[in-house]
Amino acid sequence: MVLLVLTFGGAIVVLVKAIVTPKAAITQLSSRLPASVPLASWQAVSSTTLEPMPEAIAGQQYDYRQQQQSLTVQMRYMLEDGDVSRFLFAYTPIRQDNKRLVLKYQPQIGFYGVLTYQERAYLSACITPRGESTVTAQQFVQNLRAHNLTASRILPWLTGKQSLLDRRCLWTLMSVPLAAKTNSFALDNAYKTLEDVWVSWYRWWQPNFPPTNAPPT
Repeated sequence: MVLLVLTFGGAIVVLVKAIVTPKAAITQLSSRLPASVPLASWQAVSSTTLEPMPEAIAGQQYDYRQQQQSLTVQMRYMLEDGDVSRFLFAYTPIRQDNKRLVLKYQPQIGFYGVLTYQERAYLSACITPRGESTVTAQQFVQNLRAHNLTASRILPWLTGKQSLLDRRCLWTLMSVPLAAKTNSFALDNAYKTLEDVWVSWYRWWQPNFPPTNAPPT
């Protein structure tokens, strides 16, 4: 009977630690992102730390140039639900125009969304630590279940070394300028430019996703 009580008590301690420890650890995540990110065929122009905002522990803006074309990429290290449309509404001037976000899919990379707003073409998505990129909250949750609820993550969760569901998200918002009167051909070219950049961007960040126990270098 005593052994049973001790065993049960030990299980409770482990579960409490599993719940509390990851939450404590999550507040110790790095508060910055890399100052530079290489981008094939693009020249880095500047890099600026973005102002803090709710749900994000870090933010960085990267500016690039390729001949006469400029490119701006804003990256936010988010800890919430990965709902890109909500992020656009809450944290950008795009706001209600987020309803025009068009979902697209790239095999072996994932989902992303494109739209235009005030003479700029945008591409936005959430890069996850495991699995594919997502845009909607539903896609984010499905990706969590598919790539987090695995046997290899159960023991670290039970011992309090990591949370079972890794809700981190690198919210990417990249854009290029458009002419005042842009025709469909020019818009398609702008989206093509963003999509090519997105593939390179995603492939760099997947193996370089900021760790939970040390600042990125």
